[in-house]
Amino acid sequence: MSATTKSSNRRKFAAVALAVLGVSGLSLASAATLNLSGSTLAANTATVASCQPTATPITASFTTSFTATPAPSYKVASVALKSVDAGCAAKAVRVTLLGASDAILGEVTGAATTGTTTFASIPAGISASDVVKLAVVISD
Repeated sequence: MSATTKSSNRRKFAAVALAVLGVSGLSLASAATLNLSGSTLAANTATVASCQPTATPITASFTTSFTATPAPSYKVASVALKSVDAGCAAKAVRVTLLGASDAILGEVTGAATTGTTTFASIPAGISASDVVKLAVVISD
């Protein structure tokens, strides 16, 4: 297998596993922001898919909304991916919200759009303070 084929296979794998990033320090009504760029896959770093130029990181953020019942708290209201390159447009996207010990709190799926892709159909009841990481996958 040539070096070019190995590199191509690594890029395909990167498209499947775009990013696992750490998010911490959420405050009551603020949005958390992550930059998706780099060359390794681990907390606080990301592997950029072949559809996204390395020099243009995707920024992932989420907004919160206040819920008075059953107990007053802030819940995740939407997730947005910004700076999505045209090469990623129409590709499948999966965003997984992760809590402590990488417990899955919820997932949203859809198609990437150039610029900003927003997911407003977040599973109900995900407390913003419980979100520790976001995992973002953009695949063919």
